Amino acid sequence: MKLSSSIVVPQDIRPVWQFLSDPLTAPRWDRSVAEVVPLSTGPVGVGYEAMTIAPSGKRQRFRITRYDAEREVAFVLLESHLFRRAELSFRLDRVPDGTSILHQIDLDLRSPLLAPLLRLTSRNALGTDLEYLRRALARDAHH
Repeated sequence: MKLSSSIVVPQDIRPVWQFLSDPLTAPRWDRSVAEVVPLSTGPVGVGYEAMTIAPSGKRQRFRITRYDAEREVAFVLLESHLFRRAELSFRLDRVPDGTSILHQIDLDLRSPLLAPLLRLTSRNALGTDLEYLRRALARDAHH
């Protein structure tokens, strides 16, 4: 199951990349993340791991699988009860009005019965998260 959403933000690709590729910024725009705990000590890149803590207290571990500066970052969810595999990615492209951000989620569900429900809820959630990202980037640009 694949879901995707995109948005164009007025900022140049470099500050967008710096913000989006830093796992610690996630709580500033992703409503499902209250805190990020780094599990790796090295720089952010392929193999880097972190744990997110949701507002509900639920914890999830992620590992970065692709890291192409100013272009794409992707990570997989480790140990999920709902998914056999879940990969989330952000691809950035320069456009005349700023930077295009394509957010994709590729899921392999443990139960196919979840697909219709996830399609309904996730599509709206992706668009909302990207709108929150747009606002966070605008706030960041003014500081």
